[in-house]
Amino acid sequence: MTDFNIVVCASCGGGNFYELAQNSKNSDYKISLLICDRDCGAVEKARLCGIPCKIIDRKIYKNNFFEELDSNIPSNTDLIVLAGFMPILSAEFCKKWHKKIINTHPSLLPKYGGIGMYGVKVQEAVMKNKEKYTGCTVHYVDKSVDGGEIIFQKKILVNYDETAWQLGGRVFKEEAPLLIKAINKIKEERC
Repeated sequence: MTDFNIVVCASCGGGNFYELAQNSKNSDYKISLLICDRDCGAVEKARLCGIPCKIIDRKIYKNNFFEELDSNIPSNTDLIVLAGFMPILSAEFCKKWHKKIINTHPSLLPKYGGIGMYGVKVQEAVMKNKEKYTGCTVHYVDKSVDGGEIIFQKKILVNYDETAWQLGGRVFKEEAPLLIKAINKIKEERC
């Protein structure tokens, strides 16, 4: 079987990217490129993993950011994985790559999704609203923010003896395994 080619997009520390890269060594998917919208921890992790990395600084490209992003994605890309990628994708980009972009989000969507809901803000809202459960979601990306079709979710019990940061850390540990599960499911459906 030929490789299932993935481009990962990241903006932050690169924890999920690194887990995907490590898992790819024993899988039949290949991360062909990491794209970051800024210099961040993920860049160093790509170097350590021997995966090519391209920084497309959105402060430089501004209104042409998505055109530049699109022009750097190899034509043989089977899937784009957003792993802590902060820019909200344009409707045109989502349309071109329909059902070929997935994202991980630190809540049980549709709860606590949308603009402004990222990082610790999500778990702060979960705790403020006295939710019994939180978790993470892997979903397809469309023009809505965090509104695409859900692929998988992982539910965890909220522990109110923890801080929102600690709860977020537990949720984060579930994201990479869920992403890997989603990649494998999509690969099996397409191959």
